[in-house]
Amino acid sequence: MPRLGFVLPLGAALLLQLAATAFPAQVEAQFARGLYPRVATGLAALTAPLPFSLGEAGIALVATYVLGDFAVLLRRLWRRSGRRRVVLAAAARRLVLLGGIGYAAFLCAWGLNYRRLPFAETSGLALRPAAVAELAGLARELVGDANRWREGRSENAAGVFRLAAGRDAAFAAVPAGSRALAASFPALAGPTPRPKAAFASALLSRLGVAGIYLPFTAEPLVNATLPEAELPFSASHEIAHAQGFAREDEANFLGYLACRLHPDLEFRYSGALLAGFYALAALDSVDRPAAREIERLRSEPVRRDIAAIVAWSARYEGPLRQAGERVNDAYLRSQGAREGVRSYGRMVDLLLAERRARTNAVARGQLGVDGG
Repeated sequence: MPRLGFVLPLGAALLLQLAATAFPAQVEAQFARGLYPRVATGLAALTAPLPFSLGEAGIALVATYVLGDFAVLLRRLWRRSGRRRVVLAAAARRLVLLGGIGYAAFLCAWGLNYRRLPFAETSGLALRPAAVAELAGLARELVGDANRWREGRSENAAGVFRLAAGRDAAFAAVPAGSRALAASFPALAGPTPRPKAAFASALLSRLGVAGIYLPFTAEPLVNATLPEAELPFSASHEIAHAQGFAREDEANFLGYLACRLHPDLEFRYSGALLAGFYALAALDSVDRPAAREIERLRSEPVRRDIAAIVAWSARYEGPLRQAGERVNDAYLRSQGAREGVRSYGRMVDLLLAERRARTNAVARGQLGVDGG
């Protein structure tokens, strides 16, 4: 290998990312709607039948290898005290080489989806600044939907929402909402694998992660420790990632729409509840009294569910979560989300745009995207 050959994979990956950033229309046509769905569908056909996550098993093997390799490095540094600089330089070159190969593989497997055209553009949704009254109307609608769809749902002994048929049955039902949504938006005609409960759910909770999509095995994983009111929305969010929508704001929005179109009212409730959190947070930032007034409209059963979600979050607070949020923030920025974790709030712009389009369609006597 040439003297600087170890940087070639990383350089090629960065050039590919730069080119993709400059030509999003080509990424949309050739990768997001061309190569990616075919590859992901093929991978999902192989991994979906497995009762465990092949990707998690692979991560565990890689982590074991890395730890072993690090132990070998420490031993070499100890034994070759006079040549530590040479040993460290060799280790650094190897790290850059393997990291470059891994990053290039990630981009080709899924990561280029960050550079596709925005969903608002491909779906014809018009994003524009919203008046406070319009934002309040959205929040009020979502709170009303959550109240309505919460009625009659199963509860545990504490009166908190529970999935009537259990978590596994809910995971099996997730693709139904995504397929219904794909009928309205052709760009969503990607793979819809059944989500799996993450084996490392306890660690994900400590890191503040609700779910993760593993592109090398096309497996959407969901944190199984989440309160059950969150599970349908979080699982639908991960399906949106599997369909090639990498941006968090878009995955949240599409997860909500998939829940709203789902035939099961448990999904509709979960989607409205979580989307309502985002809308009320946005409203609170510009008109706190209005947000508090709408918050008071929540029904008592919904309040119990929210209290359970708050208690769950408090249980996993700690330095590991703060570190996880910083890593997630840095990752999102590296993929073009300049606002970092704050980009999650842009979901509200999409919610407002879809609500306008739906309202206009109803006014014209056309069918909008609605779950009834």
